[in-house]
Amino acid sequence: MLNLWLSIKVFIKGMIMGAVNVFPISSGTISLVLGVFERFVNSIKSLNHKNFKLLRKGEVTEFAQRTDIKFLGIIMLGLVVGMVLAAIFLKQTLQSYEVYTWSFFIGLILASVVYVMKRVEKKNLKNGLLVLAGFIISFVLSIKSNPYSNDNFFYLFLCGVIGATGMVVPGVSGSHLMLLMGNYELIVTEAIPALTKASTFLHGAKILLPFVLGAIVSIVSFSYLLSWLMRDYRDATLSVLAGFMLGSLPVVYPWKEPTPDMLDYVFHLPSWNAEFLIAVVMAVLGAVAVYVLEVLARHSERKIAERQLKTK
Repeated sequence: MLNLWLSIKVFIKGMIMGAVNVFPISSGTISLVLGVFERFVNSIKSLNHKNFKLLRKGEVTEFAQRTDIKFLGIIMLGLVVGMVLAAIFLKQTLQSYEVYTWSFFIGLILASVVYVMKRVEKKNLKNGLLVLAGFIISFVLSIKSNPYSNDNFFYLFLCGVIGATGMVVPGVSGSHLMLLMGNYELIVTEAIPALTKASTFLHGAKILLPFVLGAIVSIVSFSYLLSWLMRDYRDATLSVLAGFMLGSLPVVYPWKEPTPDMLDYVFHLPSWNAEFLIAVVMAVLGAVAVYVLEVLARHSERKIAERQLKTK
């Protein structure tokens, strides 16, 4: 009974990670808050050539223990369920409350940038220039991007590679990066909800297959790359990511329309009315949500550090 309850808890935590993953907020931060970040990343890193040799030799039990495969399987199942449910909800909110939803995202993104910059230890000219470089590149891409989504197999694969980084980088949102790439709505509000209906299942699967393949490659390989970057170039990596996040704000700016040739956007200021006031409130709520998560994440990091000290 105890094992069943623990499995249910892991599944629920996976659902929460999955639900958050469709919003421009870091699921890596959520997994840190939930206390499963280290175990999740270590389990993914253990899916290496050495351990797969055990599987080929028929040593299934040893493989399962070394890779923590039961935990990984349960949390990934919960993650998929959470993503589907959240995507269905988000599709409805974007259709009914588009301005308010994008405004909420603006709050999430701005607060996430602050969160990431707080994790940069050395606030010097070099890191400031890296933030600026990331911002300029991202901003230019954001205002000059084709509003059309791209369902090319290799581009969807690339979206999966980039989008999955948010699962292993606390403070960085994969969905946010997909917004910058222009495929957020195609994947989150079109393909994922399509899986829930027999008539549209194949359409959704066709879009998600290359994306999922890219995500798997990213999670397995990026966990090693991340370890190296965050160990040797932590401040520089976080600075560039913060710049990219800040520069992509035009993508979620609610008051814009595509030009007739669909190659640029026309931006305009909002009217000072009730809609604008509600939009501001939604942005503030988004920022508050990230702040609360940040406080919880700091608390979780302190508990992890204390446990590590006790085991030494």
